[in-house]
Amino acid sequence: MCLVFCAFASWAVKTSDLQAPDAWKTMFLATFGTLSAIRYFRRQMLPEDRRGRWRKRLLGLVLGQCEKPGS
Repeated sequence: MCLVFCAFASWAVKTSDLQAPDAWKTMFLATFGTLSAIRYFRRQMLPEDRRGRWRKRLLGLVLGQCEKPGS
């Protein structure tokens, strides 16, 4: 999925008119989408136990149920 989205973003940038006034929208969407796909891919590559521990730690910090790291 990550490679497909990167290829799509590359195609969108190559085929768009970058001199147009609204070219920033194309660049923004291509960059944001590519970074989101890379982030999703990295999360999927983490082992399941690390993903679960990270979510529990984050939820605990948000709810104030555990100490902050380094305290």
